[in-house]
Amino acid sequence: DLEALRKDIYATSVTDIQTKETIKTAYEKNHLLLEPHGAVGWAGLEAYAKTADVKATVCVSLETAHPAKFPELIREILTIDPELPKSLEGIEEKTEHFDRLPKDYAAFKSYLLENY
Repeated sequence: DLEALRKDIYATSVTDIQTKETIKTAYEKNHLLLEPHGAVGWAGLEAYAKTADVKATVCVSLETAHPAKFPELIREILTIDPELPKSLEGIEEKTEHFDRLPKDYAAFKSYLLENY
């Protein structure tokens, strides 16, 4: 039911320019260092706040990575180098591992249950 879904979910589009502006503004106004994906979420949350009464609503914006994963972009926008957390030290030397799964929820669920 699309109408019921629209009551529970807010969606918006965020351009690359808006993403960069959000990174800059969040840092300047709130001392909040966002990475690009988190900036998209933050921009969406800000757009939602303009359309709804968010005073009575709990809102959450999640980051998907650390800003240090995008040092060139952060340096370009803010002219600072994001501090590399200990958990990312030496990551460039580590071997990347990944698995390929079919586009099938049952296979995904099975993979998670078997591996995690």
